[in-house]
Amino acid sequence: MRITNSLMMKGYLGNLNNNLENLAEYQRQISSGKVINALSDDPVALISIMRSKQKLEKNEEYTETVDTGLTWLKQTDSSAYELNQVIQSAYEKAVEASKDTFTADDKAATATYIMQLRDQVLTIANSQSSDKYIFGGYNVNKAPFTLDAGGNILYNGLDLTNATDPALIAKDAESIAYEIGPGIRMDMSITGTELMGMGDDNIYTVLDDLYNDMTGNAPADVLNDYIGKLQDCQDHVLSVEAKVGGMMNRLELLQNRYDKENITYTELKSKVEDVDYAEAYMNYSMAQAIYDGALQVSTRILQSSILDYMR
Repeated sequence: MRITNSLMMKGYLGNLNNNLENLAEYQRQISSGKVINALSDDPVALISIMRSKQKLEKNEEYTETVDTGLTWLKQTDSSAYELNQVIQSAYEKAVEASKDTFTADDKAATATYIMQLRDQVLTIANSQSSDKYIFGGYNVNKAPFTLDAGGNILYNGLDLTNATDPALIAKDAESIAYEIGPGIRMDMSITGTELMGMGDDNIYTVLDDLYNDMTGNAPADVLNDYIGKLQDCQDHVLSVEAKVGGMMNRLELLQNRYDKENITYTELKSKVEDVDYAEAYMNYSMAQAIYDGALQVSTRILQSSILDYMR
């Protein structure tokens, strides 16, 4: 085979171009900090990186949901605790009022205090997280608890004392649920009926009745009945607190799990994708030396003439 000058030039330029591409590739790696900058660099590794990214993105979505749920439940827990304190205060006053030595003036003064506690119950029941009502079930934009013209408590427009009302019973199941994991949904809220109870023994009505009986100077044996009712109300709220605590514990466990998974997948992605700068700089220096050497060789090839081959 005859080796012509043009054939030599073609081979030289091809090799020079390859050296330049290698140099450019190491430059891209150093500047971007990534080993893989295109699908053709390493298809198998790129698939691994994409899977890690998808997992991290999903985890971020679930983490945001879990964080939102925890904020909501912390406010719920705080409201339930405050409600328990209100009931405890009413219970102590009921114990005092059940004694025969409690005078009509004492009852009138205590009734004013009970009225404040009763009104505070309504305030607690209409608690908000940001601008959303936390005990309204699916209704998060309007205060769920209101009073009718007769002073009776309503929940989302329904009489809370009517425990047999199908519409009210249906409201009891309107807990807001969110997806907190792949195929996992969890209730994130406590409904107003769960918090307050239904029927004549709901917390607000019990305090309202106690207020009315104290205002009416009811005898000690009548007031004594409220001790048991308030104990039942307190037990009810404590069960709500326990439920909320369990929900919060589950979300905190998920939060920790997602944090650990994020570390694992970030490390996996980094191991495949990120540049080893020491190795990259060494490869870049070698590629630069090879390219510079190739350029120096070009001066000889380009200056060659027919007389050089006739010597």
